[in-house]
Amino acid sequence: MKHPFVSLLVAGGCLVLVGCESIATRMKQREEVTRTWPPLTQERIARGEIKVGDDFDMVSVALGAPDGQETFTAKDGGIVTIWNYPKITQRFERDEIVNYEDVSEFDVRTGQRIHYQVPNRQKVYVSGKEPGMQIIFRNGRVSSLRWGGEAPEPAPTADNQVKSG
Repeated sequence: MKHPFVSLLVAGGCLVLVGCESIATRMKQREEVTRTWPPLTQERIARGEIKVGDDFDMVSVALGAPDGQETFTAKDGGIVTIWNYPKITQRFERDEIVNYEDVSEFDVRTGQRIHYQVPNRQKVYVSGKEPGMQIIFRNGRVSSLRWGGEAPEPAPTADNQVKSG
């Protein structure tokens, strides 16, 4: 191939377009809602980006439907909703023999033909789900997000800010 870098760019662009297609489809399906958003919000959601303050519709269009959700009332009376987006995993489990191939060779030492079978193997993977991203809504707006298995990072304060220079 003359220009492998160009091919990588084209392949990468195709992957981006495939990912954007589902967001574009969701935006079109929810057009009556999405056209009420400011243009900058529409562009951000079209990139699949969410932020604190976004509503259910914005997150649903940007990320798709959650895998599961919980809703409860907080002590102060606010409604808290948690949307779960799991991390899909695959792990190698084993090699499995799927069939045998007949092989025939001529043995020059003995002058005879040798027949035997060679197993054809296939790798078996197991899919699973691990805790992934959780979007936490308070009274219908994104208040925070958290990654499963990770402690939330502390908010920057004067004591723990990184100083440049």
